[in-house]
Amino acid sequence: MTGAPRLVRVLALRDLIVVAAASMGPAFSLATTMAAMLATAGRWTWLALALVALLMAMIAVGYKRLGERMRDAGSSYAWIRAAFGPEAGAYGAWVLLVANLFAVLATALPAGTYTLDLVAPALAPNGLAVALVACAWIVAAALLLWYGLRPTALVAFALLGAEVVVLAAAAGLSAAHPRSDGVAFAPLPLGWGALVPAMVVGIWMIDGWEVAASTAEEAQGAPSVPGWGGLAGLVLTSAVLLGAIAAFARIGSAAGFAAHESDALAYVGDLLGGAWRPVLTATVLVSLAAALQTTLVYLTRSIYAMGRDRLLPRGLGTLDKRSEPAAAIVTIAALSALFALLAGLSPTAKGAFGVALAGTSWFLGLLFVLSALAAVRFFASQGTARWSGAVVPGTAALALSVILALGFAADDTLTRGFIAASAIIGLPLALWRGWALRRAPN
Repeated sequence: MTGAPRLVRVLALRDLIVVAAASMGPAFSLATTMAAMLATAGRWTWLALALVALLMAMIAVGYKRLGERMRDAGSSYAWIRAAFGPEAGAYGAWVLLVANLFAVLATALPAGTYTLDLVAPALAPNGLAVALVACAWIVAAALLLWYGLRPTALVAFALLGAEVVVLAAAAGLSAAHPRSDGVAFAPLPLGWGALVPAMVVGIWMIDGWEVAASTAEEAQGAPSVPGWGGLAGLVLTSAVLLGAIAAFARIGSAAGFAAHESDALAYVGDLLGGAWRPVLTATVLVSLAAALQTTLVYLTRSIYAMGRDRLLPRGLGTLDKRSEPAAAIVTIAALSALFALLAGLSPTAKGAFGVALAGTSWFLGLLFVLSALAAVRFFASQGTARWSGAVVPGTAALALSVILALGFAADDTLTRGFIAASAIIGLPLALWRGWALRRAPN
């Protein structure tokens, strides 16, 4: 295999930090999930997010250790497989695909809506128009990724810088001009009944930093560099999110955020007045573009690794003459565009996708738990790495498991049904593919 093409190492530590932070999409995350978190945790939303960020940082420490041990584009999937066998690895692959394919939709469809809000407001309520624009965004992001990972990282850097500047200015202005009816000043006793649902939603807000691990084979320097990139991106973006939520809760009321569950930053823009609403709307669109690009990076690298390992068709694990995973890029772009079109053409499909998106946070959390358990499996018996490789991520996995269980119990019936059905469907598929891999010749 010495002559086989390999992914080219083109990313420095700065690029990895940017990719991780951009994938978290701070402006997009605030626009779509801040209101839901404020509705449950109120003035304590900052605490719920801080706790989620702490758990994610603990798991990121485990990711760093795992990346040092196994530098693989499959990241979570590859680590779970190496730790627990092909069946468990196949199930980890299923969880990864379920979570992140719907994450692409959760990014592309709002991008379609925000684009039409800016250029053709009359078409924004039209589901088909939104879906077609979402497909255009998916194709554009895929074309940039086809051109190369390095250009994708450079564009993500520019987009991320723009959204952080705007968010910082809006947060500073909000903090300096509080309103008496702001959520931050509403009395609410501190309790786990309010924090846990907000933390489950917060998983979605914090998610994205792990994309750095999927670029491990394309990162320059030591094996620890992707881990450091993911951890730094997580910490920096979490600080931005915490500051923004604390500031925006000082001017927005509970009723106001409840009426703007999917466009919380537009509501903040209205409160700030002047040109702030269109500026924040454009910032969310910029954030969506960056998050969509980097989510495609994660999925295409994961699909490539699964094809290379023969978990998926071998063609997906091939590289073109430029050493790019072209087949994986085309496949993910086509599937994402198809799902987006279905959401636009069929009201039934749109409703089904809405339920699926509500359950995405749960599967993202499950993937983190499985990855952390892989770290425990590898490092529990290694004295020099036991603390950072097993104790820290293992503790976070235990806490996150409890949060996911409580969140599942509190979900509505349709969301629980989607989660349960998807989790169960993955079991026979994982057993079948694991059995096939065990029987396949090396």
